Parts: sequence; C-alpha cells; structure tokens
Amino acid sequence: MSCSEYEIYEKLLEIGFSEEEIQKEIEKKTREFGGFMSEAGILFIIAKENGINIDSPDQNPENYEEYQEFLEEIDYDEFTINISDLEEGMQNIVLLGKILNISAPREFVRKDSSVGHVGSFYIADTSGKVKIVAWNDKTKLMNKEYFVVDQLIRIIGGYIKSNRNGELEVHLGKKAEIMLAPQDIPKRVIEELMSISTKERELEKLRKNGMQLYDLLSRYSFIKKVQGDIEIEDFREITKKDGEKTFLLKCIFSDNSMSIRLLVWGMNAVRMFKLIQDGDYVEFKNLFVKENTYTNEKELIYTQKSSLEVL
Repeated sequence: MSCSEYEIYEKLLEIGFSEEEIQKEIEKKTREFGGFMSEAGILFIIAKENGINIDSPDQNPENYEEYQEFLEEIDYDEFTINISDLEEGMQNIVLLGKILNISAPREFVRKDSSVGHVGSFYIADTSGKVKIVAWNDKTKLMNKEYFVVDQLIRIIGGYIKSNRNGELEVHLGKKAEIMLAPQDIPKRVIEELMSISTKERELEKLRKNGMQLYDLLSRYSFIKKVQGDIEIEDFREITKKDGEKTFLLKCIFSDNSMSIRLLVWGMNAVRMFKLIQDGDYVEFKNLFVKENTYTNEKELIYTQKSSLEVL
C-alpha cells in the first residue's frame, strides 16, 4: 500500500470505519466499477463519498488524476443496469429510460423549519418501470419546458429505497445527476425505448380534457370533477379532543397546472390508503375546497359525498 493509500486508509479509520468495513466497501466498488478502477482510485472515491477532503492533487496526485480521467472517459453503457435488476440498498446506480409521467415538484417544511423541495416521475426501460424521487436542487430540471413525458433520460448516482408499500424507488440526492436526451445512445436502444407500450399517452389525453386544477381553485369552492396524479404524504391514527380515535390520510394531488394537499378522514382514509399507490392517475368527484387557517393555503377535502376512481 502506497503512502497516499495508507493516508486515506488511516483517515477512514479515524472517522469510524473498521478494517472489515473498508474492505467490504473496496470490494463493493470494485464490482461497481467493473475492474476499471485501481484499489488506490477506489479508496479515493470512498473517502470523497464520506466527506474526507482530499481534493488537492498535491496530496495524492496519482489517485486524483485517475479519478478525474475516469469521470471524463466513463462509458455509461458499461454501468447502466436494467430497472428489473434494482435491489434495496443499491447506490450510485446508472439507469437509462423514457419518462412516463411527472408529479410536479412541491415545497415541504423540515423539522428545523427550513424549506425543502421534492418531486417525482416514473421512467421505464424494456425490463420495467420505477419511480424516481428528486430532492431539493435536483427538482429544478423538472420545471423546465423540455422535461416532458416520452423524453429519454439517464439517471446517474441514484440510490434505492423502499416506500411504505415495499416498492423500490430511486432517490436522487446531492451527488446524483439527471441527463435529458443523452446523445451517446445507440440507435437500436433509442428505438427500443421509444416503442415501449404504456397507458401514459392515453392518460395524457385525459389530462388535456376539462378545466385544470389551478383554474378550478380560482373559481370554485366545490369541485365536481378533476383528474391528476396522486402521491401519499402521510397516513396516521389521530386522537380527537373528545378522545375518539380516527384516521387521517394526507395526499399530494397534482395536474399539469399545480399541486395541492388532499385530506381524507375516518374510514374513507383507510379505504383510500388501501386503494391507491404513489403515481396513480385518478379522478375525484365532489371535493370541497377549504383554506388552511395556519398556512393560508387552499386544501382539498374528501367528504362522504366524494368519490375516487383510479384510471
């Protein structure tokens, strides 16, 4: 082990890694990079991912140069995996697919009162489809006019988590990248991706029919019918002031014009929680519009007269 490798190794031990854990990380990265990276380069990457500041070429010039050359020359086709091969706990994955549907980014408030952003979309390849969850700065691209259904997309550096229903999702944090319409895709692969048969085109036609959510909310306090995408935000048991137990389901409902919170109470909340999944395209009828007295934002209320259909 060279001096620079030894220094990185020691720094990893200092921040809490055991020798066994370091070896496991090395083996994992070796498989991940398919033999294209030396052990010295792999140690450099592990250190970078764990916040060890070794950016200076003077500190370890060989490792630094190897890492930079690897980033510049990387052939993403060599590292791209099929959606059907995704497994819980995977990190730094590369996917190539086609955008199926999009749930507009929204703001949320963290426990420390700071504001975050989250958005999601589904992509598909010839082996299956998966939900992509973008956080904070990674949601900015989703607001661009060219981020649309049927666009080809490459996801770089995502990590896999299971949602509340046990379904795998790809999450995009600070280190992830999104590449729209990548230019280095073989013609055969492009044709395969564009020929994927889904119901999304039909749903898009439905989205264009009728008044959009933004217009409905600006005109009415009662919405007879509206269609859009649904995502579960929270489901919990609530104890009311009189001691009675009830249930509350919070969802984010979106169409092409905006996103809004939807509240469902009681057994309606239980039934809907069992019926819907994140990313479903649904139609609601007879929703009540109410302004939240704490946030001064409008919310949709699902009442006994409301109905839901998953399209």
